Amino acid sequence: MNHPTSSIDMIKLLVIKDWQIYQKQLAGYVAGMLLALSLVGMGKPWSFAAGSLLLLVLLTVIGQFAIQTSVVTERKEQTLPFIMSLPVAPMDFYWGKLLANLAIYLVPFTLVTGGTAALVLSTPLPDGLLVWFLLIYCFLLMCFCVTLCIAIAVESEGWNMFTMMALMTLVGPYIYGIGRVAAIGTNLNTNNIVWSAPAVGLLTGELAVIAIVLGVTSWIHARKTSFL
Repeated sequence: MNHPTSSIDMIKLLVIKDWQIYQKQLAGYVAGMLLALSLVGMGKPWSFAAGSLLLLVLLTVIGQFAIQTSVVTERKEQTLPFIMSLPVAPMDFYWGKLLANLAIYLVPFTLVTGGTAALVLSTPLPDGLLVWFLLIYCFLLMCFCVTLCIAIAVESEGWNMFTMMALMTLVGPYIYGIGRVAAIGTNLNTNNIVWSAPAVGLLTGELAVIAIVLGVTSWIHARKTSFL
């Protein structure tokens, strides 16, 4: 979608505003993720388990934190009337919130994904873990995007909390489930990086869900002529 220059500038200001507010908290999460990656890289069973769990927790928490504070809490504090007094169109506000939250999440997400890949490929850890890790991280990214889009589109705090909790409870069964898939699980303790049909199908499905929820939410907001 093409925006006039003024709209693009306003979107940039909205993104920078949210980024500046949450960059200190983001730095704390990134420090925790570096600690978790160092634990994974040690290669010992206890450190691998502790580091992996810490990575999952931090990736989940940072996403929920960003959504809760920048979307849900702002709505509860009724900052929208102030936003409406500025030269901001509904789509400007939407893109500002969407891009700001994606930036806040994708910075640690990219760090964790790249760091994990580097550790798996450069340490004695089995290379077969790479596919397993990437499938889990992509699932967490999908959960974040779904939660973010619903938080932006739906004003009900109850539905937002339900979505967050429902998706969080799916993480454990998903990790267990993909490990039980023979084409994926049999390669976890080997040095074979195998993108089997089930693995490719899961990754494609997760990326498709992300594209769909972003597309549908953008289409809904594009039809709005006012904030109400």
